[in-house]
Amino acid sequence: MSSADSREHKRLANFLAGALSGLTTTLALQPLDVVKTRMQQTMLFSKTVGLLDESRVRFDPNRAQLRKPPFRPGKAWRAARSVVEENGLLGLWRGTTPTILRNMMGVGVYFVTLNQLATRLRGSDPELAPQYALLAGATARSVSATLLCPLTVIKARFEAAGPREYRHVFDALYKIGRYEGIRGLFSGLLPTVLRDAPYSALYVFIYLRTRDRAQELAPNVNSMVISFTSGFVGGGLSTLLTQPQDVVKTRMQLARHVELERDQYATVRMAIRRIWREEGMFGFFRGASPRILKRCLGSAITWMIYEEVVVVIDRLLGAAIPAPGTSPAALGTSADTKTRHGGTRQTAAAAAAVVGSPGASQR
Repeated sequence: MSSADSREHKRLANFLAGALSGLTTTLALQPLDVVKTRMQQTMLFSKTVGLLDESRVRFDPNRAQLRKPPFRPGKAWRAARSVVEENGLLGLWRGTTPTILRNMMGVGVYFVTLNQLATRLRGSDPELAPQYALLAGATARSVSATLLCPLTVIKARFEAAGPREYRHVFDALYKIGRYEGIRGLFSGLLPTVLRDAPYSALYVFIYLRTRDRAQELAPNVNSMVISFTSGFVGGGLSTLLTQPQDVVKTRMQLARHVELERDQYATVRMAIRRIWREEGMFGFFRGASPRILKRCLGSAITWMIYEEVVVVIDRLLGAAIPAPGTSPAALGTSADTKTRHGGTRQTAAAAAAVVGSPGASQR
């Protein structure tokens, strides 16, 4: 097999393994996304934007307007239980269709953009420098988030509580576009980009620092365990630090941008002011627990599945088999990793890995 054929097989194996791992993770962890959206959709917010079904839910304005609601442990569990009581067990998977569509299309847009940027940034150098890999990955994620923002809006509205306005994805796309226009289809875009780009930088920084420190303290521990732990820590901390942007994004996407008197989440500034005035600092961290859990499990599970699947696909395609045991997130960061995996995975897969799975919802 020629070197060119081998490189093509490597690229295809990486793409298929990433897509399969992302799809598996999405289906397994979608309930956490639904719970997160429901936790961020407070009673007062639903009342303000006209989503509250007052015939089914009793609204107490005096209680809802508390500046700083007390922390109530187990709230994620109560949100999950309310979803099951209202829509049955399958209600926990509401929004799965737009999520899968967005992730599948996002992987394509992400890798096409990433490869173009990586090629230009690498120039005549045989390898892409880590800082350029991070820049390319963050830019590619921003482009993907911009192009697929309408599907993100639809996903959030499918997951939310309230009247069932849309029959399917295309019905939602048509109605939002007709009645709310571009503002509705691309609502929450700015906080989405402001969330994803810092997340990428924070994730790779924390991941690499944690992995290197763990290898120093426990050199005999299996590399897969270290990768899993480092991904868990990196995903958790970076998710917590970007939680306020996620809350603002969700509120803007759930608001209906039709009636002027109810469009009180039209801009990022308006959303921030309203959340702070009505809920205080606590409001910016609503839904943090299910989102952190999803991020941590998603990052770890995605890369574990990826490592196993990529070897199987390599074998099926007849390509050279890389030695398993090192997380893709480490690609392009150490000589040992380059030796194990080879240079063909370093350009696109490495840059993709250091910013997290392109198909994973941040969501």
